[in-house]
Amino acid sequence: MSAIGSETGVTPPSLCVVVVNWNGREVLQDCLRSLGDSGYPGLRVLLVDNASQDTSVAFVRRHFPQVEVLVCAENLRWAGGNNAALARLAQEGWPQDQVLLLNNDTIVPAGSLQRLTVALAAEPRAWAATPRILYAGDPARIWYDGGLVGTRSGWIRHQGIRQLAGRRTTANRFVEYGTGCALLLSRRALRQIGLLDTAYHFYGEDADYSLRIRAAGGQILHVPRSLVLHKVSASLGEASPSKVYLRSRSHWRLLRRHWPAARWPLLLVAQAVYFAGHATWHLWHGRPSTALALCRGVLDEWRGRPVPGAMLDSAAGRMVT
Repeated sequence: MSAIGSETGVTPPSLCVVVVNWNGREVLQDCLRSLGDSGYPGLRVLLVDNASQDTSVAFVRRHFPQVEVLVCAENLRWAGGNNAALARLAQEGWPQDQVLLLNNDTIVPAGSLQRLTVALAAEPRAWAATPRILYAGDPARIWYDGGLVGTRSGWIRHQGIRQLAGRRTTANRFVEYGTGCALLLSRRALRQIGLLDTAYHFYGEDADYSLRIRAAGGQILHVPRSLVLHKVSASLGEASPSKVYLRSRSHWRLLRRHWPAARWPLLLVAQAVYFAGHATWHLWHGRPSTALALCRGVLDEWRGRPVPGAMLDSAAGRMVT
């Protein structure tokens, strides 16, 4: 694979960056400033505000007048907010070559956008691309360096998480899924795959979209020399029953949608081990309500029950984690 993305003299594709926000006033400044300082020619930034109750919209309009603001009447969550932006771009006839879905709690170093977009444009097999994502509080360590999808086990995980970036390869490569924290989509992907699936509620939408791309014949290119710093969200807490419930529910939805029946005998065994191990871990740490939420998420998704309003209220401000 060609190691492209940063050569001088290469004109980058036209780009629109979509940032979904809900009461994120405290993180928006760093994110939007980094985009403004990126030096990317003709960059379009579209902020989707999910009916924030803080001063996010007024702040952006005052301090970042070059940023377009799309205000939603309600909290559409991550997938719905991005879909609102994608619907607008579709109505405009996809005026930009590529669209980057970017978390509001990120910082994009100078040059990273160019490396990412040029790499995607130069690889005809790729319909999407991802950067290397580092912990903003510890930028020597990796949060995402590619995504793995266990075709038999159903285990989905980040590559390189918490490893030192200096010990990882910087060669471009294809990966199995891209995180929604920073997911670059080509016009071809947007036209053929369409919108994100809002039925996941929280978590899993990015893996679902990635698997849909691959099922349609596209690939996802990982570009480690393109960097993004991520202020990893702790809004729900790793042991929050709401977070665990929504994660387990969305994970089960993903399995039911994308794993063929022939793989289910082995898949069920692997998933039983996976969920039993997680439930035991929470019980060991004195969190029976979290262990119960883990199992309840799977059962509710299997039975088709609606997501409890209390769970959604607890997770209303979720940023991709």
